[in-house]
Amino acid sequence: MPRIVADSSSLILLAKCGLLEILCDLFEVVVPSAVVAEVASENLIRKYPDAAMISDLISKGAIKVQSLGSARFSLPISLDQGEEEALLLAVKLGRSLFATDDGKAIKAARFLRLPFIVTPKIVIELFRLKRISFKKAQWALEKLGKIGRYSPEIIADALVSLMEEKDGKTDNHKDT
Repeated sequence: MPRIVADSSSLILLAKCGLLEILCDLFEVVVPSAVVAEVASENLIRKYPDAAMISDLISKGAIKVQSLGSARFSLPISLDQGEEEALLLAVKLGRSLFATDDGKAIKAARFLRLPFIVTPKIVIELFRLKRISFKKAQWALEKLGKIGRYSPEIIADALVSLMEEKDGKTDNHKDT
């Protein structure tokens, strides 16, 4: 089973779109303890239904919490603790896809040549794998446009990619 190491933002956004459980069925989803503290603390569980859902998935073992241990090294950029630990855990585990929506974490992943994926691309991938309907994918992308920190261009590109997947026109070579 392919592995995804997720940071806080990707877990929260996928939970809010009702896609986190589906992702956990397809991938081994792993997070460091700093991410758990950011998304599923007792205080957050009482306030937010998505935090309670993430906590439930952790308790069921659908999301695995893994210690970073001593696998720390200096990054060329300053990140929040959850993003930093998730990035370092992805490096430590190897053969992992790093799920993040944080711009600085994406830059660090590129610097480290670590494969990464953003939440809109996860939505498209779930549709491509026939795990969600076109309507659900379109709704999720539109919701991400409202609740995520994406530019309108990113959401528009994701919706175009979704339409291309639907129509079988997956041409990843954009006109230049």
